[in-house]
Parts: sequence; structure tokens; C-alpha cells
Amino acid sequence: MPAPLLEADQLEFGYDAPLLRDVHVAADGGECCALLGANGAGKTTLLRLLAGVEKPNSGHVAIDGDNLADVDAAHRARLVGYLPQASPRATGLAVYEVVLMGLYPLMPARGWESLAEWRRVVAALRRVGGRQLLRREFDRISGGEQRRVMLARAIVAEPPVLLLDEPLASLDPGFALELQSTLAELLAGGAAIVMATHNLELARRLADEVVLLRAGAVVERGAPADVMSPATLDFTYGTSAFGSGRA
Repeated sequence: MPAPLLEADQLEFGYDAPLLRDVHVAADGGECCALLGANGAGKTTLLRLLAGVEKPNSGHVAIDGDNLADVDAAHRARLVGYLPQASPRATGLAVYEVVLMGLYPLMPARGWESLAEWRRVVAALRRVGGRQLLRREFDRISGGEQRRVMLARAIVAEPPVLLLDEPLASLDPGFALELQSTLAELLAGGAAIVMATHNLELARRLADEVVLLRAGAVVERGAPADVMSPATLDFTYGTSAFGSGRA
């Protein structure tokens, strides 16, 4: 059986104390893996490891069969689109310049964008409902609008793997629903998506597999209908709010 498009196995990571222990995640083209857990459970750290922003203490991440540690930064940027949780400081940059950063690994070293690249930027913004933001200053638009722009940057190069940290954060309900449709379209087009989210309904709608994390360890993994029970969610989040009566 061929390996999934994205696979991480036996990941361990931490500084003075472990933040992640023996974590395995995988997603093939057209599949979505949702990472669920309370704040501090390790979701963002795991995405940073998958994106190559951090290096694991042990274990490995492979994309299309290649160990991520052996892939140079430019090639990695062609393979992976990463939406971080926080927007970067981009003082003085127009929205189109922020999105264009997602194409830098594909651009010749000429110092300026061609019409083809400009069209890709416009298409990515249109796809996330942000075409009207094209020439606005990035640091003068709302948090929700910045979220759209950052997603456009993640998808503009059409990478096969998308790593999304809270993709619906700061979005109004209407656009959150529109974005769910956009993510479904990306999956239908063959992208592999791993997303960290607090939106359980989004996980139920889009995810083929859910990985539940608590204190850096996997509580359970499997199809949403199989693992998102009240008892498992209560244990994962350390609450009794989901109705199991346990914490």
C-alpha cells in the first residue's frame, strides 16, 4: 500500500518538558485530518512540526514519501501551504504583496511579478472572498479580512498539502460557512488538509479523521462519528460540558 501524501510518525517534541509524545497523523490527497483539543494540548506545535517550522526531537514527517528533514526550504514551500494562527506584521505591505509571498518559491529570481503570477494572486483572493481587498494595506484591514488574505497566501501556489491553524478564527458566521465550502472544494481538488480547530461542527463536516489531543498525547483517533462521543470529548477537554458526567 502506498504511503499517504502526508504522514508523521512517533513525533516527540519539547524543551524542558515534553510538549508532544508519540504522535501519529496522516492525510492523503482529498482527505482532511482535524486536530482537536483544549488550549495548550499541542495542536499548534504539531502543525509547526508538520510545516517544518520546528524540528521534532524524534520521529519523522514525510511528504509524498520524502522525509521533510531532507527537503530544502524552497521545495518544501512548493509542497506545503501553512496558515498560522497569528497574522504576521506586514506594515506598509498591500494585500496583494502578502499573497504574492506564497508564490516566491515558484518565481524566477527577477525581482518582479509577471502577469501570470498577478492572475494567480487575484484568483486566490477571489477564492477566499477577498478580491476587493487586493490593493488595501494589510495592517489596516480587520482580523477576519487578514485571515482570508493569509489563507489566500497559503493556497496561491496550489500546494498539495495544506496545514491550517484555526482557519475559521475571527470570521463572521456567513463567511465561515463560505470558507467551509472553499475547503471542501480544495479537498475535492485533491489537496490533503490537516487543520487545528475548536470548531467541532467543522471537524464533523469536513474531517475524514479526527485526532484528539490532551497534554501533548493522542487520546483517540478515527472517524468523527466514532471518536467524538461526549465521554471522549469531556476527557479530551477536561470538562463535563459535553454531557458524559466525567471530567
